[in-house]
Amino acid sequence: MVRLVLMLRGAWLVPVSLMALAYAGYTLYTLGHLMRYPAGSAVPEFLEALLGAGLGAAFLFFTWRMWKKTWDLMLDRIYPEPSAVLWQAAWIVLAVILPGLVIWPKVQHLLLYAGEGANKGGLSQLKAAVADYRAAKGAYPAALEELERSGVIKKLPALWDKRGAGFPHKPSSAAAVYKTAAPRDSGDWAYVAAKDKAPLVFIDCTHKDSRGNPWSAY
Repeated sequence: MVRLVLMLRGAWLVPVSLMALAYAGYTLYTLGHLMRYPAGSAVPEFLEALLGAGLGAAFLFFTWRMWKKTWDLMLDRIYPEPSAVLWQAAWIVLAVILPGLVIWPKVQHLLLYAGEGANKGGLSQLKAAVADYRAAKGAYPAALEELERSGVIKKLPALWDKRGAGFPHKPSSAAAVYKTAAPRDSGDWAYVAAKDKAPLVFIDCTHKDSRGNPWSAY
């Protein structure tokens, strides 16, 4: 009886513990993302993230209590009730359903936040590379591809390169030169050269990110 209960407990407690750790990591990552990329609507989102952190802490506390009880069962400090087998079977069913209901949506959010950070980081890299090019050559590049040819950067960073994030465009490292700053929603890098002032580098996408801002606004 005890061995059966322990086997069943392990069957659901291990994946649930991993889910608890993943959820706690997600809430911490979300808080960090909100602090790194603040927006006008960040206050309610920040409060929601704090609530999620509290739920994550409660989730971890629950799994810790379950492991403590499992340890007591192993040491014969407590003995399982007659209904323990049915309860463990129910927990196993819940452990199968729980990822689809709770964990996978959070994983998608993590992928989205990571992909958004990569896109914005790539944009900052390109803007810095354009400034470095001017410092080295005395003039701004005519196109972003010149940054590669001159060796300022190894290659243009990839956009939307995060599978499962739900981005509106396919992964791309292409770049185009525009005469105006009007976005065309190509999903590529856009470059607007200017004679008397610094050129404009932006992401040619009219869709909004998780902060509610159009990608072309960055």
